[in-house]
Amino acid sequence: MIHSDTSPSDMPEVSVIIPTYNSARYITEAVDSVLAQTFRDFEVIVIDDGSTDETELVMRQYGVPVKYIRQENTGVSGARNTGIKESSGRYVAFVDADDVWHPQKLERQMAALNGSMDHRACYCAFTVTDPSLVPLEISRSIRTGPLLEDLLLSGNVVGTPSTVICERSLFEEAGCFDSALSQCADWELWVRLSLRTDFFYLDEPLVFYRLHGSNMSGSAPLLERDSLLVLNKAFSLSELPGPLLARRRSAFARNYLVVAGTYFHARKYVDFARCAARAVILDFHQLTYLMAFPSRAARRMRS
Repeated sequence: MIHSDTSPSDMPEVSVIIPTYNSARYITEAVDSVLAQTFRDFEVIVIDDGSTDETELVMRQYGVPVKYIRQENTGVSGARNTGIKESSGRYVAFVDADDVWHPQKLERQMAALNGSMDHRACYCAFTVTDPSLVPLEISRSIRTGPLLEDLLLSGNVVGTPSTVICERSLFEEAGCFDSALSQCADWELWVRLSLRTDFFYLDEPLVFYRLHGSNMSGSAPLLERDSLLVLNKAFSLSELPGPLLARRRSAFARNYLVVAGTYFHARKYVDFARCAARAVILDFHQLTYLMAFPSRAARRMRS
């Protein structure tokens, strides 16, 4: 149960949650980008998930503007959940310790939410950067319908949690991040939240997502495990609309094809073939995408 001892008059509009683990190298840039927001009605909560580097020393320099909580290591989902429980704002926003916000991020998203009666959450495009924050590309959300449908049939179209702001009450209704998941915990949570509200998509890159060697990523077996857990859990939800339940095979087929691609780029060709075959068995239309895959992969390797 999420609760707060703060009276409504003292509540900030937004609680910004920053989970961190051994990110002393980047954490100041993340925190400073929040403190530099043009929208000022917020609190900052940093959850140190058992760091063994200089994170605590770095964070003690901030004092009152930032609430710093240190806990034993539970993983990023556990850290985010602690932040949610400690929050008191009407809205909750997330930023990973190695990401940076545009100064108008909260202002633009709060304006979007305040201007809509149909959305209780908002996310935005983001700029992918190198470790020095040099821009590489802009990542935009590919939406074809309601978010719930897109999440199940097209994957995690939201992207990074650092783009998301949502009503805190949604966690009381749907629960928090599933700590049993690693790579895909955010995707699974967005599925549950999107049963209660569509997400407003703001097509402005208001987050800088840093690529570096320490990003939580990319092992293909972990992606396969987590993504299948997400889909199995999602299609077991009693609230899921019937028309989406009927597209279960297509959703799993598309996911197996994505996982196959991850195995291919990892040069694990036996697992690539296994997942590709599974995708085609579930949905013969995936064969069209599979046949075009070698040429797309070659272009990616040349770029």
